[in-house]
Amino acid sequence: MTTEDSNADALKAPPALAAATSSAQLRGRLTLLAIIAVCVLPLLAALYFRYLSPPELTATVGESIDPVPLPFEWLQTTDGQPLQHPEVGGKWLLILAAPGGCDARCEHTLYLTRQARTAQGRNIARLDRLWLITDSTKPAAQLLAEHPDLLLVKATDDKVLEALGGRDSRHINLIDRRGLVVFRYADDPDPKAFIRELGKLIRF
Repeated sequence: MTTEDSNADALKAPPALAAATSSAQLRGRLTLLAIIAVCVLPLLAALYFRYLSPPELTATVGESIDPVPLPFEWLQTTDGQPLQHPEVGGKWLLILAAPGGCDARCEHTLYLTRQARTAQGRNIARLDRLWLITDSTKPAAQLLAEHPDLLLVKATDDKVLEALGGRDSRHINLIDRRGLVVFRYADDPDPKAFIRELGKLIRF
């Protein structure tokens, strides 16, 4: 045996040590894969249920309707700017269609929607409120001051009002993240039940 062979044999790791090292490396890889799975799988599941197979939503307070696309191309803010599609901002929308004069019944509905949104707490950013003004009357400044989060919009085509139940429907419409009208509420729902139901729906 040459000197080189003797040195090579001396440098070889004992079989038990080599096996232990290999086992430790395998455990390390498995641990890393487990961490990746824990982090990635919930995200993949959320994306799947949101975009590919949204869960079926049900309501007990509101009226569940066949989803109707809201024609956002015919919606503008009162200063003429196009309205952003909710899918872009990831928002749910509460829309009330009513004249700019806003009688006592209308004011009560605006109050209910404001309270319902505020009550969502940390999820408040998931929900926006819109008032679709159905005539040329300018809302009272005092009323608007009570609703700083309320976005005023107008329709340039009657198809928008048709999707929301008609010009005189007096309903609160809920639009999901995909821009579909999915639920319709009376303009005076039970406040507590309304708040609870919205809280469940906007988590999707």
